[in-house]
Amino acid sequence: MRFPRILLAGVIASVVLSSCTNSEDLNPQLENSLLDLNQQVDKKQVAFDLIDLMKNQSFKTNTLHLLEHQEPSVAMSKVLSESKASVEKMKSYQELLKKTTYLESVSSEEAPDKIEILELWMMNSKKSKDFSNILFSFAPEGDESTWSVIEAYNMNKEVVYLDVNKAPNQPVIVIETNGFETLKREVELMNEYLRDAGVQNSRFQKVEKDLSYQSSKSSGLETTKLDKIRLNDDEEPWISGAAEVYAITSGIKDSDNSPEIKVIPMYYLDHDGRDYYPNQILLFWDDYQYQAANIQLFEKDDNVNYKDLVSTIVNGVFQIIGTVSTQPWVNVLGQVAGAIIQAMPNQWYTNNDDYVDSFYTIEKNKSYSNYYGARGNAKVNLSPFFVASN
Repeated sequence: MRFPRILLAGVIASVVLSSCTNSEDLNPQLENSLLDLNQQVDKKQVAFDLIDLMKNQSFKTNTLHLLEHQEPSVAMSKVLSESKASVEKMKSYQELLKKTTYLESVSSEEAPDKIEILELWMMNSKKSKDFSNILFSFAPEGDESTWSVIEAYNMNKEVVYLDVNKAPNQPVIVIETNGFETLKREVELMNEYLRDAGVQNSRFQKVEKDLSYQSSKSSGLETTKLDKIRLNDDEEPWISGAAEVYAITSGIKDSDNSPEIKVIPMYYLDHDGRDYYPNQILLFWDDYQYQAANIQLFEKDDNVNYKDLVSTIVNGVFQIIGTVSTQPWVNVLGQVAGAIIQAMPNQWYTNNDDYVDSFYTIEKNKSYSNYYGARGNAKVNLSPFFVASN
């Protein structure tokens, strides 16, 4: 069950579809007929194409195997490539191929305002092994509070209406365009835009690639690690699937009180009411001038433009910079976190918001056990962690 819309920052909605196979695998005719990057995906047509493919026993067997072992979903590109040999001549395969655009190498200048990467996951609450009556579905458009039924289709492409809040007894393959794969790409682009705006240094890229990166201050990295996290229970329509949660960290990086901001994905954090033990580094203390920083959690909102969100955050932070250079740094630290919150869409502060929680003024070299955020929606264990160089 997905975290309510109380969970994660809407950095994202989107319209581009994930890599199908490498671009060199696409024949010239298909390359010329790929979807316009600004054209929204027709999920119903994708469902029908997928149903046609599932009539091929080899494709069906491979796809069900992938979905039964999903974590948390499977990119459509992988589903197609796994069964290419047996279905590549089928028209439905060609249609899905055209709907699967390779975006991983798209630069920030070329990236569309919205990114939609096709992926699949399976609702199978009863762990059924009988897939003879399997259904195909997707989340309705619009606000979740307005949903009355979930539209699904059987293998004959006949419509079946499902309950919004009660998961069905039979297996359902769900088509997703704003899930795990989209979050990965959007986080990469958000951090790139933050670096371009001057509110994130390049050390983050180096640390991602090589934790033995030599710090200018020591022979290793002083960090704070997330050892455990739990989010409160909240009811969400089952069709929404797993949550896509990310953290925004912020601190003061120099004596001029300039901010340092990063977006860190939390791919494992997909369900509420459950303890997770990620052992994930969230704060890199060499990034900050002072020994305190903020951690704020959000859930990706499918209706929010990730470019606009980053732009609003940056503009909001820079609006306060001119007035804070002479203030105590600890005051500025709180104002930066406040600017990030204020950048979020107004609807996040209604019953359908995607703001999860904030942990303000987390200190270096301090451990936190069963520590609640300001909102009381998230509880964490944090500990200092030194990463020695090789």
